[in-house]
Formats: sequence, C-alpha cells, structure tokens
Amino acid sequence: DDDPRWTDWRYATPTRDLFIDGMYQTSNIEDDEFHEAMVHPSMFAHTNPTHVAIIGGGDGSTLREVLKHNTVESVTVIEIDKMMVDIAREYLPDLSDCSNFIGRTSNCFDDEKVTVVYEEARKWFYEHFGSEDSSEKEKFDVVILDALDPDGNKNKQSAMLFMDEQFLANIYNSLSEDGIFAAKVGLAPSIVDPPGHMGLQARREKFMLMIEQHPSTGIVLVYEENHCSFGRPAAMLLACKDVSCRKEWYAESDDVDYRIYDRIVDTKDGAPALLHYDGSTQKFYQHPSKPWETVYCRREPMPFECAYRGLDKNKVIHDLIVGDEEKSSFSLETVKDESTGKNYTALFATVDIDKGSYIMADDVAASFIIGDESIDNLKNNVKVSGGPGKAPVIEDFIAFIEEHGHKSKTKGNGQNIVEMGGSHYIRKTSDASEANIGRWMPPHPSGKEPTYSPVYERHRLPFDVFLVATKDIKKGEEVIRPENLWS
Repeated sequence: DDDPRWTDWRYATPTRDLFIDGMYQTSNIEDDEFHEAMVHPSMFAHTNPTHVAIIGGGDGSTLREVLKHNTVESVTVIEIDKMMVDIAREYLPDLSDCSNFIGRTSNCFDDEKVTVVYEEARKWFYEHFGSEDSSEKEKFDVVILDALDPDGNKNKQSAMLFMDEQFLANIYNSLSEDGIFAAKVGLAPSIVDPPGHMGLQARREKFMLMIEQHPSTGIVLVYEENHCSFGRPAAMLLACKDVSCRKEWYAESDDVDYRIYDRIVDTKDGAPALLHYDGSTQKFYQHPSKPWETVYCRREPMPFECAYRGLDKNKVIHDLIVGDEEKSSFSLETVKDESTGKNYTALFATVDIDKGSYIMADDVAASFIIGDESIDNLKNNVKVSGGPGKAPVIEDFIAFIEEHGHKSKTKGNGQNIVEMGGSHYIRKTSDASEANIGRWMPPHPSGKEPTYSPVYERHRLPFDVFLVATKDIKKGEEVIRPENLWS
C-alpha cells in the first residue's frame, strides 16, 4: 500500500473495463489493438469506403477507428441501447475520443458525418433494405457487426443477429456491388476443437455457413488478433461480395503502409493515428491459423481440398539436378520439331516415374510472383520508350512472362506465377491424351472453389505451382504438360 509506484503512470495505469450482460467487452487501455484489428482490415480491403454502417458499437471505439479514414463521408451507427452510448461517453470517454484527429469533432458521436439510430438492427435493416425498392437507396461500402459474441451470451436479441437469415440478406441488400461485411465472431478456434457444429462455437458455425451459402458472397476470410484480454485470440471475419477484395487483402506490407499514409487522417499532436495496425500486422492476418483449417476439415463430409493440406510423404519427388546425372531424374535434350524444322529444348525422364509422383518440386517452388499492375507498368514502360523495339530487354521479359507464366488460381488476387527453373522447358500439348503431368491440386469437383476455405487461403501458392505425374512415365519418355494446365 505504501509503494509510490502504484500512483506513478510510468509503472501502473488505472483501467476501466466494460461488461455487457456479464460478458467482458473491452477496456480503456486495450481497446486500440482489438478495434483496430476489427475495423481496418475490412476498411482497407475496400478501395474507397465512403459510406459505412456499424451495428452495435455503442462504446464508440469502432466508430473512432472508422472515422480515421479520410475517404469516409457518412457513418450510420445502429445501436439498440442509448444508455450504452451515454455510459461510455461519461465513464469511458477515451473510446469515442476523436479530439486529436484533424477534421473531426472532440467526441466521435458528435461528428457531422455520423448518424446514430437507436433501434434494433434487424428491424432497421428490414425497414430500409428488406423490400424490392431498396435498390434505389444509398448503399454501404462496409458494414461492421460489433455485437456480443455469437456464442456464450445470454442476450437473445444479440444472439439473433447471428441466426437470422433474413437479417443477413438485408445486410447484403444494403451493400454496394463491391461491399464488405465484417464481424467479430468470438474466440479463435483451438486445434483440439471438435467440428464446428458440435463445439462451443456452434452458433458461429451456423452463422458462417449462412454467409458461405448466400448467393451474394464472393469470398469469406477469417483472421485473429492475439493482443486482447479474452484469454484466447479474438476471431474476426469479413465477407466480400466481389472477389476483387482479395487483391487488397493480400497486399504487400509496403503497399498497406502507403495506403495508411495516404488514407488515415493526420493528428494534431503529430503522433500516428494507428497504434497497432500497419502493413506487417496485415501480413499476419492474411493467412488463417492452423486451427481454422483443422476445425474446417472436421466438417462432415470432409471438404474436398482437405486431402491436399501437404505433400504426401509416401510419394517421390523427382527433380532436375543439372550437373549431377546420378541424382537427377531428368535430362535436357535438343529435339527437332518435325512440323517446323526448328530445334527446341525438351525434358526427358532418366528414371521410371510412378503416377502421382511430384515433378520438379524444387524448380516450380522457385517460381516468381508478379502482379497484374507490375505487368501493366512494364508494358507502359515500353510505350514510353517509343514502342516495340525501343526497350528490348523489357519486351523480352514481358514475352517470357507471357510464355512461362499463368494466372493464380486464386480468383481476385491479381497475381501471376512465372516458372524460372527447368520446368519451363516442359513441352506443352493441345492433345490431352499426350500429356503425362498435371496440377497437384485438381479443380474442385463442384466446378468452383468454396467461398470459405482456410485450406485454399493457407495453401494457395503450393496449389498454384506443384505438378504431379498423371500416368506412369518410363525412362526415356519426354515429359509433356497439357496446354490448358492452368486455365
């Protein structure tokens, strides 16, 4: 009791915690990490979020983070409990404090861009976006569900937000064509959790299935934030109507940092407006943790792609090892094309290769990735240089990309995979029966990838490069790939 450090801010900081219906929500010293994690991934997944809706969020923290984006023209907060807002403003004023942001009011709720509606969210969305004439109404670019967790709470109205299919449909009706729906969805799963529908997060599983199966869903992405006071990482979700948001989601850290510089408002004291979120934080969010994949693959029946979570140790990897014929499974030879009379370099097997074996894994893993924008920049450089023939090095590079590259099979990420190793010598054929190798990850039997799959999100690069023998390849046979291998 006599220790003076208890009253010295350098050693101890007094806290105020917020509980709703007995459930811990946030505190005045740890809300930055949690709310920055909940808001900014979805806001930056949209290229220009101007109109935003917040469902719940009566403490003001989510609103504070949204107002940090200079693109925002309006924010609609639909909060059922006015007392929640009043109590937060009086006892937790830091949560809705916008006084340090240039161009914002002292309290975030008082900003001219903000409209607070004290109404039950399901009712409000039904009245505004539940009918056919809602198409004429102004749409939201981002809708953030900041309610009690889907599981473990005793608040019936809050629980219904995660169980009402019509409510979800109305939210989708309220979104623009490239709109994004984001939500906090409880605690992150554990690797020992049972299938989602059987465990403590059964309501979340139902909620996610509703989103996955909704016809307007393009993709569903999940991530988690460790720096919270919940005992386990907090789980977050965003659903994009358009798969193009994946390009923003998988942006490199330097790109995210630039967008933060360009979009986030300045502060009066010159301190960064974001304390936790930056490009490296986004890189951490980009790949779901292993427990998401593990629990997902415990669904019944097991999703198709779960059989491809890693290379099969029982299969042999055959590589081209130049300069070591004893260890190499292939050789490069000059062959004359009878139809053209020209010579070309071809790849031949120097050992018998069993069907299902991995082909040149080391080479294809060395492929480089280049984005659509970078390719466009190269082509523009040729134009600026005076057109064809004026920048031969760049033109040759573009030609190499077009000949040996392919679009990523992950829709919307804007990436191209370019083979750099010996695998690019594998001849292509339009005759499928002549080919003897193919993709390790075959096309999904349904004809399209699921909207939600932590397997695809975690393994998208291996799925884009690894090759297997589709039939037994005898020693001395040429290795041939189908022309439409990646199309």
